[in-house]
Amino acid sequence: MRHNLNQLPVLLALLELKNLTRAAERLHMTQSAVSKTLAQLRQSFNDPLLVRQGQRYLLTPKAEQLQLQLTPLMSGLDGLYHQGEFEPARCQRSFVLASSDYVAQYIFPDIAAEFASQAPLAQIEFQLWQPKRLSGLADDNLDLVSTIIEPIPETCVGISQGQDCLVMLMRQGHPLAGVLSPSLEDYLSLAHLSVTGGGDKDSLIDRHLAEVGLERNLAAKVPFFHGAVALLARSDLVLTTPLHIAAQLAESHGLCIKTLPVALPEHEYYLFWHQRWHHDPAHTWFRELALPYLQGHLQHYLTLGQQRWLPTTG
Repeated sequence: MRHNLNQLPVLLALLELKNLTRAAERLHMTQSAVSKTLAQLRQSFNDPLLVRQGQRYLLTPKAEQLQLQLTPLMSGLDGLYHQGEFEPARCQRSFVLASSDYVAQYIFPDIAAEFASQAPLAQIEFQLWQPKRLSGLADDNLDLVSTIIEPIPETCVGISQGQDCLVMLMRQGHPLAGVLSPSLEDYLSLAHLSVTGGGDKDSLIDRHLAEVGLERNLAAKVPFFHGAVALLARSDLVLTTPLHIAAQLAESHGLCIKTLPVALPEHEYYLFWHQRWHHDPAHTWFRELALPYLQGHLQHYLTLGQQRWLPTTG
């Protein structure tokens, strides 16, 4: 026998209110429709369910048993459609942010501190981002990725962190440090350093050079920025990197910034995630927590770089 589950809200209202008129008002139904449904319910359960006693109805033992079973069931079903607000303080899940080691060293600590303040029972993890992980993002354990990317994949959702441009970073005593406006010939004659970990940061210049049949002399590669800083300080290597990163490293390590001798379009940083997470309340909280730190750091050091170094380098 097939049962009409649409009748269960009517049954619960009748069991709770013991009054057809008030049940009809609660359900926004006519009293005749409620009366008809009650007749069908009596037939389905082979029980009168409500019996008249003077001017009121009493529940039968069967009806009382049904009320005990139905109340938590309907409450649970209602909860599927009306879930409570996310409470970070009670959250115990793990969240993962992927980006470069630069973000891990200079931005992630602030994110993690605020995270711990709001969600002391939850866990936060940082992983080094590699573009090859993009194709498997749907099945990966990553919540958020912060990197240079364009366009955002159709399966992902993203928010811009801001735009930046590429510059050269070198030691203060570098032979090119005293050159006001380095030429393309100067640039190509240099020994270049590349940071390979954490995403794409300098391929824009390589693509541009390849279009005109040129290429850089990549003399050294390291996976992390702290390794790059150590090499720059002890050699005549040059690192082509985004301005906000160069400005932070130049300020903290006494390095020198020079503009590139070629005009390149600005690149854009995004915070993005797979669309399967887009409507998850916990994920929404996490990305809204992380985004201001990522945007704020980029804008602060981009402005610093523009004001302190670019005007004096031509």
